[in-house]
Amino acid sequence: MSSILDIAGTLNLPKVTPPVVPESVAMVAERLGLTLALTSPSVPEQYSVERKGQSAGHIHVRHFGMSIDYPDVGGDRIYEGPVDGFGGFTDHERETQLLFALGLIAARIMAA
Repeated sequence: MSSILDIAGTLNLPKVTPPVVPESVAMVAERLGLTLALTSPSVPEQYSVERKGQSAGHIHVRHFGMSIDYPDVGGDRIYEGPVDGFGGFTDHERETQLLFALGLIAARIMAA
């Protein structure tokens, strides 16, 4: 009996490439002493942000909205606003929105 994965492989479905953290965003994160990691590629698109091995933020994108929590999920909501994508960022907004999120998280760290 074939597994569901074997059956799905025979359907010739389109391949979806998961989002990639833009180089400029990774460079800015590094300069801020932060590490940004994609934790869920779609519906929702999510990122964790760490500083010195400790949680420093969480970015969540879903239903045309983005939220940023500090220092992690369930912490202080430091931003909530609209984005163009339904289950994640659109390709044209990912870089800008992630840079914005890193800036807010860095500002919150400096204020603490």
